Amino acid sequence: MRETIRQKPLVLLALLAILAMITGCKSSGTSAPSPSPGGTAPQTNATEDDIVATIEGSSFSRQQLIDRLLSTYGAHTLRSMMLLEAVKEEANSLGVEVTDAELEQELRQMKQGYESEEAFYREMEEQLGMNREEVLEDARYRLLLEKLSIRDVKVTPSEIDRYIDEHREDFVPRRQYRLSQIIVQTKGQAEDLLASLTKGADFAELARTYSVDEFTADEGGDAGWIEAGDPFTDPGIMQAATDMQVGDVTGPVKTDQGYAIVKLEGRSEIKTRSESEIRSAAERQIALGKAVPMKDFEQSLLDKYHAEVKDRILRP
Repeated sequence: MRETIRQKPLVLLALLAILAMITGCKSSGTSAPSPSPGGTAPQTNATEDDIVATIEGSSFSRQQLIDRLLSTYGAHTLRSMMLLEAVKEEANSLGVEVTDAELEQELRQMKQGYESEEAFYREMEEQLGMNREEVLEDARYRLLLEKLSIRDVKVTPSEIDRYIDEHREDFVPRRQYRLSQIIVQTKGQAEDLLASLTKGADFAELARTYSVDEFTADEGGDAGWIEAGDPFTDPGIMQAATDMQVGDVTGPVKTDQGYAIVKLEGRSEIKTRSESEIRSAAERQIALGKAVPMKDFEQSLLDKYHAEVKDRILRP
């Protein structure tokens, strides 16, 4: 089903630009107190220059927005800032760096499963708000952090051999499909919707209106990238996907939920890596498994470089 991409430190740091822009603007009037956890009360005494939004005669001040951003994201963002600095200091002191070749290989792995490089960066922008340069810098940071965390971990050739043997399915070619679907209860409903699509109706709009699938209806039927043989995808839908060309719509397909109309949005194949790439990937996974948990390692770096949060509101 749809893959969720975890939030990255550099995404949180983007809030700094927002805060800098907001606090850099001239503000006047009495600042509002920090918002309570239960919500933000409209501002009643802010001057016109200090108001950033209004609704039904009530207004919200610039200071309220700053307070809410700080209370919601401040502690996490500040920790990410300190971690970036601690990682940089540790890497410089040990002479550890990420080469361009390592970064390029990491990006290749990240892009696998997307129909094109443009599709990958578009997904990063939509899900995380990261442009190409930010994706690159975030990947470099994560690789550097990993390198530091596993620097003293020893992995033997026999361990690598055993790992590859036990995880063969991770290193064979795999095909993925980007699917959209509309699930309805009767075959007649499905046929009617297919007729509407033939006349030019919008697939996403029909999915939002008629699909009974709780996971994809609100997304316009988008089921995300699905790997061939996915056990959570109806076999009939998966078989339909294998026989389609990108852009094709087919149905009705009988499923456990009813009847599906399926659209193939994209197709991608994760290719086999070279022997050296496979062994390198296996070594990396083994080392990460042996190393201390990443959260503990991060905290050790913060402690080593005497990280201290002075503002009690920003303490985790």
